[in-house]
Amino acid sequence: MPNTANFTKALLEDAQPEPGKSRSYIYDTRVNGLCLAITPKGTKSFLVYRKVDGRPVRVTLGRYPDMKIEQARKLALDALSSLAGGVNPIEEKRARRAEGVTLQDVMDDYLRVRGHTLSPNTISNYQTVLKRHLEPWVKKPLAYITRDRVARRHREISEISESAANKTMRVLRALFNFANGQYEDRHGKGLFPDNPVSRLTHTRSWNKETRRDNKIKNSQLASWFQAVNSLYEREDRFAHVAGDYLQFLLFTGLRRREAASLTVKDVDFNELTFTVYKTKNGNPLTLPMSTPVQQLLQRRLSEASGDMVFESSGSSGQINDPRRVIEYVRKASGVHFTLHDLRRTFISIAESLDIPAYALKKLVNHSTGGDVTAGYIVMDVERLRAPMQTIGRFITNNSNPANPENWPAHNRP
Repeated sequence: MPNTANFTKALLEDAQPEPGKSRSYIYDTRVNGLCLAITPKGTKSFLVYRKVDGRPVRVTLGRYPDMKIEQARKLALDALSSLAGGVNPIEEKRARRAEGVTLQDVMDDYLRVRGHTLSPNTISNYQTVLKRHLEPWVKKPLAYITRDRVARRHREISEISESAANKTMRVLRALFNFANGQYEDRHGKGLFPDNPVSRLTHTRSWNKETRRDNKIKNSQLASWFQAVNSLYEREDRFAHVAGDYLQFLLFTGLRRREAASLTVKDVDFNELTFTVYKTKNGNPLTLPMSTPVQQLLQRRLSEASGDMVFESSGSSGQINDPRRVIEYVRKASGVHFTLHDLRRTFISIAESLDIPAYALKKLVNHSTGGDVTAGYIVMDVERLRAPMQTIGRFITNNSNPANPENWPAHNRP
């Protein structure tokens, strides 16, 4: 079969792939650069082949026989003309496709490219923001999201929740920054150099957020523990798991998702340690057991039926957000708290006991940032045992409702 021939219907109908080749080519004598590519399975497609700046460029025009020979020749001439003028049709097509990218497309690509570096909590937060606050924009091209629309949407969400408005726009800002690096025009320049969320910074429109400082007071610990302990009087097994989970958060200062991810194999009673692998910063955290934590984990593992320490019947197999139990403890104790308040309480107690700053940061897995000195301190698990035990002892001593010292001042004898 000739490698070059005048394309006719009869010729292309009879064309067969050459044995042993991944793709066979026949070049048209009438339009220089137009060729027919044939796969080993016999699929035939029109292509334009030309070298641009010494690099081969192949532009697919369409499949034969759906595309007729004269159609292919006309499109080939257009493509060749573009290539001669320095315009690559492939790059043009890619740029046009990128210009129409939607907010959902950006989110999908963001998670595909960066998802392995993000915690499940972060991914869940991003998806919730799109669904709850940016749903009208999800199928819109990114170019639709202008500065004016961002400012207006920020004000609308702020009427419901100022912190949610800020959080939503931080997510949107991250997606625009990613899009600018991910999608380029034919000259290699980002398609979205202007981040519309910058309007909020330029106009100083970000809502002022006050850092929450709620925690369980020392005088409230006895009432809180009394309410938690009453959970074990129920026949509801989940109430027992949730009660241990609440106490574990208070005695360790772990974040709720970190504690919930603890598996049976992560607990080492020989070394009296436990290791959390799914942490916020991605670094595994091994901590010593204080006496109350040891007793709590022994109880949980003796009752565990699966892999998770704090198990539930949900799809994940682990406890998530025991809202009904939390609400019960709030009402029974008179202490309003959130799961993160338990972490805040742990840190406040540790600080009041003069636990060394570097030990405390290690206990709660806080970054030392640019602290050069911290880089020279090796804080192994044994050096954390005494601080953890001190904190656990303090909480235990203040949790006994029978001790008059733990009663509110107006009720003390």
